Amino acid sequence: MQRGGGARFFGSYTNKIDAKGRLATPAAFRRVIDLERDNRIYCIPSTDNACLECGGYEYVENLMAMIEELDPYSPERISLELTVASQMTPLTLDKEGRLNLTTELREHAGLEDKALFAGAIRSFQIWNPATFKNKLAEAKKISGAAKLSLRNPPRAAAE
Repeated sequence: MQRGGGARFFGSYTNKIDAKGRLATPAAFRRVIDLERDNRIYCIPSTDNACLECGGYEYVENLMAMIEELDPYSPERISLELTVASQMTPLTLDKEGRLNLTTELREHAGLEDKALFAGAIRSFQIWNPATFKNKLAEAKKISGAAKLSLRNPPRAAAE
């Protein structure tokens, strides 16, 4: 199983949230994250949706690298740094692979008794299952038109 920067988050999984706020992380997602390097999943409330944006160490490194490409004094960079630094929550997985979601994270995503993990290729999101159903319907409408702009990648020259 490939881990780290080349690994991908695919699929969606719905799991129960127990009375203590613990949520089992799907095994398929745990296999993508290099938990031996850093036994944490990093979550940040989405600025666009009522969900949590999540990933492992590589997710945070990639996000920070993109932010650092911005002009150091631009309002966009300053705002992104403030949002990410103040809202990013590292969550340690217990022996059963469960996260203990904070009240703030659960409230932002509208999570009660169940949560849906949605793969987003290089990261994943945690949603209220009903909210995700509506968001996926919207995304399918947009992606139908968007796929018409896709092109095959250039083939490598024959050696």
